[in-house]
Amino acid sequence: MDQLLVHTVNMSITASYVILFVLVTRLLLRKVPKIFSYVLWLVVLFRLVCPFSFESVFSLVPIDAQNTPMDRIYYSQTPQTPLTPSEITSTDQAVNNINPEPISAAPMTTISTNSIDKWFDLGQYIWILGIVILLTYCLVTTARLHLRLRSAEHVFDNVYESSSITTPFVFGVLRPKIYLPIGLYEKERAYIIKHEQVHIKRLDHNIKPFAFFVLCVHWFNPLVWVAFFLMSEDMEKSCDETVIRQMGSEIKKDYSTSLLSLSTGRRFIGGSPLAFGESNTRGRIMNILNYKKPAFWVVIVAITVVVALGVGLMSNPKKHQITVEDYANQYIEQVITGHEQHDVKIVDRKITKLEKIAEFDELFSSPMEIWALEYRLKPDDPSKAIVPEGMTADGLITEDGSMGKPMLVFSYKGSTPQFLGVIRSGENDLTKKAGQEMALRVFLEANGQLPHETYSGNHMLVKFPLTTGETSQLLLSQPVVQGDLGIWCVERWKDTNGNEYYNTPQTDDSIADYYDRLQQQAAQGEDRSLLDPLQVAMKYISNDIGMGKHISLDQLVVDDTATAKDFAITPESTLLGYVLNLSMDNDSFDFDNIEWLTLEDSARFKSLNINPDEDMPNGFYILNKYTYTDPLQVAGETKYGILDNQNLDSPKVVSKQDFIEHFKQYSDFMPPCTITTRDGYVTSITEIYVP
Repeated sequence: MDQLLVHTVNMSITASYVILFVLVTRLLLRKVPKIFSYVLWLVVLFRLVCPFSFESVFSLVPIDAQNTPMDRIYYSQTPQTPLTPSEITSTDQAVNNINPEPISAAPMTTISTNSIDKWFDLGQYIWILGIVILLTYCLVTTARLHLRLRSAEHVFDNVYESSSITTPFVFGVLRPKIYLPIGLYEKERAYIIKHEQVHIKRLDHNIKPFAFFVLCVHWFNPLVWVAFFLMSEDMEKSCDETVIRQMGSEIKKDYSTSLLSLSTGRRFIGGSPLAFGESNTRGRIMNILNYKKPAFWVVIVAITVVVALGVGLMSNPKKHQITVEDYANQYIEQVITGHEQHDVKIVDRKITKLEKIAEFDELFSSPMEIWALEYRLKPDDPSKAIVPEGMTADGLITEDGSMGKPMLVFSYKGSTPQFLGVIRSGENDLTKKAGQEMALRVFLEANGQLPHETYSGNHMLVKFPLTTGETSQLLLSQPVVQGDLGIWCVERWKDTNGNEYYNTPQTDDSIADYYDRLQQQAAQGEDRSLLDPLQVAMKYISNDIGMGKHISLDQLVVDDTATAKDFAITPESTLLGYVLNLSMDNDSFDFDNIEWLTLEDSARFKSLNINPDEDMPNGFYILNKYTYTDPLQVAGETKYGILDNQNLDSPKVVSKQDFIEHFKQYSDFMPPCTITTRDGYVTSITEIYVP
């Protein structure tokens, strides 16, 4: 519905330009037959109902006529001007709660999206309400008129007489009928019937109701109201002229007298728009009395003008075909603007490389390409330039920092490139097709254009602890064949801070070809371990994540019915340690991680040189593994628990202030705490009982 309103406003804006052209042309053509100005109103009608048109170099419509001033925040599939680059800042293929922001050329006034949406929604409701009111008015008045005409008497053909009307008109869309008031003279009747028959022959009885419906849709535009009334006037005048031309100029006086005697001075707004008859009697009489059959050359000139204006007003201007180089220059302009905001004036620039390095046809809904961009900027004073991305030996600014060079991402609609944003060459191995494909997937997922699921079908969720004690999780999928005969792969994994890491196969082939080959090998019995998801998970955790021998199969928590939505939930980690420097003035604190060993951990005693008889008199041992502390952060939703002396098994939930005050009582010994973390924040802190 919201896009419908945007399209309607766009059409109304374009039609407004056309209406203004027609108004001026109508004045210039005031001495030629009104059929020509009437035809021009049909061009307006076309612009009000058709959201697209053909392009022409002869178009009279401004190129920005359809730039709606009511932008709602969409991802545009057909941008007409270069978009602002969007960058993804990630390391090692991680997506850390990515929310790409545009690089702004200048400070921008920020307007709340929610506020814009509320006003936009209100506008939609008002627009729909206006349409409903006008259509209801039309239906009610039409129904009332239909009831009044039920007593009309048939005269001949489609002509009827009624004592309940005072002016003749045509009523009906599919089977139009001519209704006359009782008491007309024969001569008057002949003129009026001829007039109404001309209306029917030209299909005016269809055009005007349709025009009224269009008016209902564009009711918010005052120029459309003007156009509707003037079109109705030109319709009547051109019909009068046709009657005069067919029946002879000698009837002008009698015809005018008939109009005057039948006039009621009312427009359609007092009745049904599906019935129309005499209106603007004075103007019509003046037009009839002044009407002269135009000379042949006048008709030819008028036709030429109307045809030329029709083509010019119905067509859209030819747009400049935006190229990849245009987008590259626009990106560089953004970079230059950023330097100039830091008082670094750029006096020259040059693109040194703009090369397509990859293209994919099946990854997205439209073909996609990656283009490598390299450029040089010359500052007026190199000493002023602060460029973390580097500078060449000859004092030129380039963009080649730790994240690598910019790579422009495009989709295509037909042959037209659509700029989507920027990725960095350092984020993936873009020299290989698999790395290029994964870089695009990360980009599209971050922008909400692809789901966070590479392979649909069977999934398995495997949670495992890191050596720091934090919990992470793998999402395993079957990329080729589903079921017992299908191989498994690690699609991606996520840590407790919500960072998402993508598994890029080390291959020169496409990712699909790589897994197809592994599937064939497994089917031939070469590597059957790929059919066991737990073996695949253990191998990935040990080798790719680098856990080595610090992970065992019994430490894995497996959910073999999980979905991609389950993986989207960040795993919660439980850690043991000492809470240091927690205060009411700061949300951050220092955490000293510990390991709580009991007599059951005999395998650890030998490696740590711990003597249980001497070092564990109370049956436990607190091991400080690290000489440093980790900075952690609490939030407003963090829960705090302290020991309840009445019930040590059930900690007492307290406020942050009470938790801090409770720990002030400890001077010689600080009790450890259990903390839980998720998405980079501590969700709970609970005091541990130490015997």
